[in-house]
Amino acid sequence: MKDRTVFGIPLVLTAAETSSLQHDLTRLWTLCYGKPPGELEADLESCRRFFDPLARGRTLRERLAQVPGVPKGLSHANYQEPLVTDAGEGVRLVGVEARLLMSVLDEKDLEEGHVFLSSRDVAVMEATALAKYRDWCTARLGQVIALRTGKAAEVMQAVSVGLVIALLVNRSDEPTRAIPRLSKVTFVGQQVNDAIYAGAEKFADTLVPTRSERSADEKRLKGGYGLSEASRRLAHRLVITRRAAAEDLIHIAPKSRDDVVKFLGHDLARRSGLAAEKLSEAYDQLVLAFRAEAGKLAHRSMVFERSADTRDLKEDLMAAFEEARSVDSRRLH
Repeated sequence: MKDRTVFGIPLVLTAAETSSLQHDLTRLWTLCYGKPPGELEADLESCRRFFDPLARGRTLRERLAQVPGVPKGLSHANYQEPLVTDAGEGVRLVGVEARLLMSVLDEKDLEEGHVFLSSRDVAVMEATALAKYRDWCTARLGQVIALRTGKAAEVMQAVSVGLVIALLVNRSDEPTRAIPRLSKVTFVGQQVNDAIYAGAEKFADTLVPTRSERSADEKRLKGGYGLSEASRRLAHRLVITRRAAAEDLIHIAPKSRDDVVKFLGHDLARRSGLAAEKLSEAYDQLVLAFRAEAGKLAHRSMVFERSADTRDLKEDLMAAFEEARSVDSRRLH
């Protein structure tokens, strides 16, 4: 066991070596994070400041510039990866491994003259470090999965929901009924864009009367915030066809139409203060606003709404909403 190490530290240490190690790691920790070690789990999460795999390079450079160099008297030269990271210019970083080792050493009795790190100590530290890094590495994947499965912490913005509903009202759930995403503005494309967003805005205003107004640029299907969020949430179910010599086209994937309606209904059901009557009113207002704008089109080849289908869509959406509310109610009881 004497020849084995954990994070570069021997498994058997004298009391003096243990005290020196604890002293050095505590000072390094304080330099890195601006305060002495505290509660273990909170400290481990603080390590993301430097060791988060999703952190931007610019952010890391700015944070490293704020870390003081190591003062004289610290035996940092003896510490190597993964316990201590040499960041250049006298800066030494400590993170997950150092904090775990400090926690284990805090529990050891120095009066016996030696400290022994058991196989269990090593296994727990290594497993904890691995789990923490895995959580960080898969964080982005978890976010994407949460968004596409309707389990994100926040509900969709009301205007994004309205935009998707407006696409469905227009029956843009087939490639042949796709509408322009306005990579460049044309007269007809702009009018279709206005009709879709008029419905979406009216829907959002009915659900959230106090919401802030967006600029005209933000209401575009090309680069607008509403479509961007809808794309993140619906993923492959919202199809954008890119065309080199013409405007990009957008539509709901045909086989995903029912899934999208269910997704929207469940997302709306997560709004605790939203009653079915208010949702029904918001839908009706969306349709009226959409028709008012669509009716101005002299060229109607991009307007595909049919009254019967619009009524059916409302029934499907309300059914999905009520189903989700019913499931949530059963869970609470």
